[in-house]
Amino acid sequence: MRKLMIFAAITMAALSVSVNAAPLASKGGYEYDRNRLSDPAALNWNIDQCSHGAITPEAQEKLAKLMDVSQANVRYEFCRRILTAYAKGAIPYDDYLQFAASRVMAPSIARALRIAGSGPRKPQGDRQGEIVLPLLAKMDSGETFKGSTIASRGNGRFSVTSSRRSVKCSGAYDLKDRRPTVTLPVKCSDGRTGQAVVTRAPDLMSASGKVKLSDGSTGRLTVGTIRKQP
Repeated sequence: MRKLMIFAAITMAALSVSVNAAPLASKGGYEYDRNRLSDPAALNWNIDQCSHGAITPEAQEKLAKLMDVSQANVRYEFCRRILTAYAKGAIPYDDYLQFAASRVMAPSIARALRIAGSGPRKPQGDRQGEIVLPLLAKMDSGETFKGSTIASRGNGRFSVTSSRRSVKCSGAYDLKDRRPTVTLPVKCSDGRTGQAVVTRAPDLMSASGKVKLSDGSTGRLTVGTIRKQP
């Protein structure tokens, strides 16, 4: 996962960091990010990442008064309130553009920052905080592998099962590795080994690539749902 483009820009504006360093999202990207934040795990992760941003003493003091919180809690509360409001559709795209580009705080943003509200709900079930994405690999030989990737607490792993026999292949990866294209080792229960070269989407919620196993078989893989570019 990554910090959303939407609030990479809006956070820099609010915390008085250089706005030129933050790209502004298109309206389509804005809506896509908002849909992503409907997932409690994604919302929690982005709040946490956002809350580590730099802030000037002047901005910290002003935001503390606006939100009625201690200066020590400014960054977390700003990120929690603004991202939660955005996920609920309470901040229109035009207001985002105005604030991110010129630091003019529209009423919807000021209103969101004044509402304490409650924290984001926790993910349901046993896999709290985990991001699970479907994984499919189609080999040139006709063999297919189906399974999933699981990202949790800074670590990633994947596991798939073959269509031809009860063979399972798995591996692990480092979520802190932000390179767009990574090479992942693969190990199978029938003794085969190999590697997958995977190119990830900017939001880290989908990927595609190639896989090659030690028996000479090759194929293509997809993770998540690949979005078509507009």
